[in-house]
Formats: sequence, structure tokens, C-alpha cells
Amino acid sequence: MTRRVALLYTSATDNRHYKALDAAVDHIFTNGALYHIESFTHGITKPVSPIGEFFPVLVGWNKELVPDTHKLLPPARRRRVRQITGENPLAGIWSRLDQFASVTLAEKLITRRATEESIVLTPYAIRKKAEGVAFAMRNASDYFRGVPFESLNRRIVTLYYGSMALAFAEMLASPQGPADLDEVEGMTKYGHGLYVLPSGTGDYGGLNVGVIASGFFPRWAAFLGHDISAYPKEKAKSQSDLEKKPAGTLTTLRELLGALPELGDLFLEVFQTAPSWIAPVFIPEGNSAGRGLQKPESTYIRLIDASGRISEAQIRAADWPITEITLVTAGAEDGSTYRARVDHAGREYWYEVLPVHHSPFKKGSTLILPVIGGMSEFRTVAVITLYALSILVRYMPSAWRRVEGGDWDEHLSLVKNALGVFERLIPEQFLESIIGEQIYASQPGGLL
Repeated sequence: MTRRVALLYTSATDNRHYKALDAAVDHIFTNGALYHIESFTHGITKPVSPIGEFFPVLVGWNKELVPDTHKLLPPARRRRVRQITGENPLAGIWSRLDQFASVTLAEKLITRRATEESIVLTPYAIRKKAEGVAFAMRNASDYFRGVPFESLNRRIVTLYYGSMALAFAEMLASPQGPADLDEVEGMTKYGHGLYVLPSGTGDYGGLNVGVIASGFFPRWAAFLGHDISAYPKEKAKSQSDLEKKPAGTLTTLRELLGALPELGDLFLEVFQTAPSWIAPVFIPEGNSAGRGLQKPESTYIRLIDASGRISEAQIRAADWPITEITLVTAGAEDGSTYRARVDHAGREYWYEVLPVHHSPFKKGSTLILPVIGGMSEFRTVAVITLYALSILVRYMPSAWRRVEGGDWDEHLSLVKNALGVFERLIPEQFLESIIGEQIYASQPGGLL
């Protein structure tokens, strides 16, 4: 499809020129505001606009070629921002989490959130949820408090169960979540909802990790808004079973580690495959919509792949409201850059429709490409990774010994760094979800 435009120096141009352009172009733009435009454009059928409105027109034409297929989103509820500043930001985060070990403060939290979300809860319902939050928070605190002083094996297991306790608290703190602790604990009677199967090729990164429809994890995923209808009812018990599992319900330990942006070059040194994260960057020069105009419903951004390994197909498979994905630069040494359009009708800013991940370990934000169940939340990837590692440590000791000091020892540094990231970031991410606020935690004088 071809579109032609014309640009006039001023809208006060002789009608003969307007009529000539009317037969030659699809849209006429003028330099500056329109001035008594009706007196100059009589008999004209093509639209005439100030040049400041070029970008919305261009987006409209692009959407004719590549339509926005995503549903209109409701306006986002503005989240309050809480700044935590201290020499040890993690200690500040835990002091906020620990306060909800008090049933009284947990009740206040649930009451506030119910009011903000226009949900009516009885005092008894609030009390039961608060008792569950307080119990789960005490458990989580006990687990995480001992992590820095434990052996590597115990550290993995402790972080996993501490994260599970935080997930319990997250669900109970939500006015729309489970009614009490008994309901949450009932979800675990059918297991964790995850399973592990050794790699068919016998390599560490190829360890298979899958989700099933019963147990805690699918209930947590559904609570977070993910579609679990395709989750299989049974675990895969052999390599042949893996081929029968629905797409998106199975991943590998390699892919899980590749979905942690904080591992960066450490992952690239160990594995030759593509990671599963990319950095979104706003393009100022590509989004000029003019002053005083309504904000556009689409924005162009760059997607920076530092590895140079991520394909366009991998980005499209994320099923985000991103279209017009075009490779701008390619190269394994300097990475790759894609240009893309983000459609955000119903939201003011482009980043409000994407699962943007912020981390003190990375400069700028990132997007985690889903590797299982369509999930892009850092905390879900972290919990699944910890589950896989905990199974490896407890039930596959011969394989784990190869990591600790055998022919798989190149993975040891990667695992240790992942645990350090989990210890710092998991509590912060759960705090954000539990209190319904955006958290900025930094040291005095540090940049946000």
C-alpha cells in the first residue's frame, strides 16, 4: 500500500494548489496551525492537518497494514510509590514485610486494599485473611533470615520454601484472593503443581521442568491472571511423554536461567542459546505527536538484544501488544536492535501494557520473554527455577555433584549468582504485590 502526503508552508495557500494536491495525495499537512482553513480548502475532499498531527496519521495507516488485534484495556489504577532508602535496602524491604506478621497491621492492609478495589469484605473475612497473611509472613521471614548462613544446598531449598510462603501471603493479602490459610494450604495437598524430568541428552541445562493442572502452582498462576486451561493433568514420566504435552507447559532449566536478566553475560558464557529477555527503549524522534494533542494510542520503541541471539519469532511468541517488529541492526558482537510498535489503547503510556521488569542489578528496564505458561513475572520464573534446583539437590545428588565439582562445574557460578539475585529481588517483588504499591529501594545518594 502506498500513501502520499503534501506539506504546505502555510495553510493560507491559494485554493488552486489545494485542488491540485487533492487529486495527487492522500493527506495534506501544513507548517503551523490552520488559519481560516475553510476559506482556502472549499471543494477539497482530502483531509488537511497541521504537521504536528503527522504521527497519529502515520500510525493509523500502519494499523491498516498491521492491525491492533489486542483488546482495549481499561484505564490503569495509579499505584502509589514507596521509596525505601537505607545502607542495606534489603533490610528495609524486610522491615516492611515483617510488619505484616502482625494480624492488626495485616487487617489494616487488607481493609485498605478492599476499599481501593471497591470490594466489600466482612470484618470476619478480613480477620481470617489477616491471620493467614501474618502466619505466612512469619514463615517467610524465618526461611529468608537463615539463607546467608547456610550451605549452597540448603540455601536453594530454603529460598524455595520462603518464596512459597511469600506467594501464600500475596494471595491472602488480595481482597479477591483465597478466604483463609486453610484454603491456600488445601491447594498444596495435591503437590506443588510442578515436575522435573531429566534431560534426554543427559545435560544439565536440558533438565525438563513442567507445570500440571493440580497443586499450588496452577492456582497461583490463575490468581496472577494467567490462562491455565492448557495445563496437563499428569506429569511427563518419560521422554516420549514430553512430546505429548501442550505447548507452553514445558521448559528447561537452561531457558529458566536465560529468563533472568540479572545473569547477563554469565549466561552467555555458559550457554550458546538465546536468552529470554530484551530491553525496551523509547524512541523520542519516532514519536512526535505535536504539542497540545491527545496522546497517541500507539508508541514506537526499540528492543535491544545485548546477546544478538534473540529472533523476531521469539519476540512475537510473547503475545504482547507489539507489532511491526523490524530488525534494525544485527550482530552477535554488539547485539541486535529491533524497532516495534506498542499498541496501548486505554492506557496513557506504552509501558503500562508490557510486563516491564526493574532491577537494581540492571541499568534500565527489561522485558522477560515467557518460557513457560505465558508468565513474564520475575517472581514466577524465580520460583520455578528454585523448584527445579531444589529437586536436583535433593533427589538427583549424582547430577548435583557434577555441578559442585565435576564436569558440569561451569554452571556453579551461574547458580550462585542466581541465588544472590533471588535473595535480593524476590522479597521486593512480593512486597510490591502484597501492598499494591510500586517500590523503589536504594542506598543513600544512589540513583533510582
